[in-house]
Amino acid sequence: MAAAGAVLVAVAVPAPASAAATGCTRTGDYTVCRTDPKGGKDTSIVDEIVRQVDATGKGDTVRAAVYQWKNDPPVAPLAKSLVNAKKRGVDVRAVVGSRSDLPSMNDAVIKQLKAAGVKVSQCKGGCLPNAGGTRKGPDHNRFFLISKGGTPTVLVTSFSFTGSHAKQSHNLLGVHGDKRLYEFYTGFWNRLESGKWDGWTEKSKAATGDKARAWVFPRGSDPVAEQLKEITGCKKGDRVLVGHANFQSNRPAVRTQLDRIQGLGCQVRVVVLDAATSSPKWIEDALGSANVRVHKTNRNKFIVAEAQFDGTHRAVVWTGTHNLSGNAMKHVDDNMLRVADQGVADLYAAYFQRLWNGGR
Repeated sequence: MAAAGAVLVAVAVPAPASAAATGCTRTGDYTVCRTDPKGGKDTSIVDEIVRQVDATGKGDTVRAAVYQWKNDPPVAPLAKSLVNAKKRGVDVRAVVGSRSDLPSMNDAVIKQLKAAGVKVSQCKGGCLPNAGGTRKGPDHNRFFLISKGGTPTVLVTSFSFTGSHAKQSHNLLGVHGDKRLYEFYTGFWNRLESGKWDGWTEKSKAATGDKARAWVFPRGSDPVAEQLKEITGCKKGDRVLVGHANFQSNRPAVRTQLDRIQGLGCQVRVVVLDAATSSPKWIEDALGSANVRVHKTNRNKFIVAEAQFDGTHRAVVWTGTHNLSGNAMKHVDDNMLRVADQGVADLYAAYFQRLWNGGR
């Protein structure tokens, strides 16, 4: 176990130019978007999704799964884009969640989509039952599935489509041309819409595609801890960077793995949201206060790892809508996406450094 307060000597992430650490970038079969507006507004993620929806035509398909969705000016183009796609003959359907404290939040967008002929299903709590058969929810997903000319794209983001999220720090990861991944997410979307797992067991809640791997929730086992457990060694400069808004003490297995990895010689750093929903002191107790910072607008849910995985050096990113909390694992409709690609990891590492520099 790494001693609390230990600061490991490792090669730090180079501080990039601000422009290089945010915005949207296509690298190979992946699209990466990052926002950190620092008091302003950034609609890069909305713009990217709109761009991809606007490229669809008659006979193409769009499926949306969105937790919060308003018609605030910064995000209004998204609903309009889906309406226009429907008019062009695109098969557009949506599953929308609901906040228990603001149950009418999404009503205006739902009305707008339905008026255009888009089929919309809304879940008042969780769309899918947890292991106990209850629907504590919510449906916390934010992903888009686009099939354009038979070519599939999966877009997963931490961004909720409200004006306030344009003022926060978020990311989007898109995977292009992975049919198996697209089919897995489509199966999950169909189950969200129907409100039934329809034969899916715990084993069915994960799938490996050609370019990515994914997990969906609620579930019993902790895939984040299980994935981190695969890290078996660290060379000079290796690192694990955690940019998670909510990292709570009811996910001790994740902290245990980060502590173990720090002991292997990796640089381990964590940036959490400066809010009651995170537990920075609890993380500091294992990793040391010098390795944890809080950030005012960090709403991300991602981890970057460059390390030895069972003897093979790999660069891996996990992201999605899944928070590091017990409730998110056992009760919330959610998803997590993993990509093993150096170009993607470099973009996320540069973004993490920006969040780190902007934290305290």
